[in-house]
Amino acid sequence: MKGEIRASIAAVAAAAMLVACASKEPVSSKSADASAQDQTSAEYQHLADNANEPLVCTKQTVLGTRVPTVVCVTQADLKAQREHTDEVMRDLQTSAAMRQATPDPPPPPPSASPRQ
Repeated sequence: MKGEIRASIAAVAAAAMLVACASKEPVSSKSADASAQDQTSAEYQHLADNANEPLVCTKQTVLGTRVPTVVCVTQADLKAQREHTDEVMRDLQTSAAMRQATPDPPPPPPSASPRQ
């Protein structure tokens, strides 16, 4: 009798798992596949466009590790990074100069308290 109960419980559990798996709809796999293919295609196109450009590779140690990693960028990417860095530095210098040009307001006069 115990064996029959265990067998029927196992059969019900197996049927429930099969029904649960069969009842779920796939999650819009077409749109996910399409976007993944678009991204992969864009990456390959970027690689193909830059295939003839020489790469500049440097070893950089990531903060918190002692293991250096090799980072390679194209000449165009390196130039764009330098221009962006120069622009940020100019903005910082301009804002620092503007802060120095505006004088601090004078401190308020001490309050006059009557002495007795």
